[in-house]
Amino acid sequence: MARTSFSKTALTEAALPWALLIGSLSIGTLAFSQKTIVDRRDQAEGWYVPVHGEVLAEGKNTDGVELFLYKNNEDMGKVPIDKKGHFQLELDIDQVFTIRIVKSGYQEKMITIDASIPADLVKYPAYDCFVNLQPVNAQNIDPFYTDFPSAIIRYNAEMGGFYHSEHYLTHIQTKLAGYASASF
Repeated sequence: MARTSFSKTALTEAALPWALLIGSLSIGTLAFSQKTIVDRRDQAEGWYVPVHGEVLAEGKNTDGVELFLYKNNEDMGKVPIDKKGHFQLELDIDQVFTIRIVKSGYQEKMITIDASIPADLVKYPAYDCFVNLQPVNAQNIDPFYTDFPSAIIRYNAEMGGFYHSEHYLTHIQTKLAGYASASF
């Protein structure tokens, strides 16, 4: 009777492709069977609103901009910003933040973001923020209005994301441009 011998290496090499195939199918099945890791906010910690921003000066990329972040009026420090004026933030949900934007020779701007979202909401888009700074010596500017936020951003359920208040923005821009008048 002849005996067939297999070496351990030959057996391992023959089994490896099958093990990889079964393993990859298992991982794929797990990945597609889970739609969401969590479906309620109380199932996870550290929820935040992502903010992607860009600061321009008179419509052009700029450097030398400083951003300061305030959470419920408490100074949280400087926000990193690259040489082209881009920044990113992760704002804790259900808090109010103010971003103060400063560049020498330009009017300071503030933006208020109310990061409150509905309790049952687990998916929401990032907020894309674009800010254009104007020179300090710009014509027809009422200095009284430069002390107010340039925009107030909050979650809008009808639009499904974070948006600035058009009415507030139009009012402030009109006052800052020094023409006409707007009323609430």
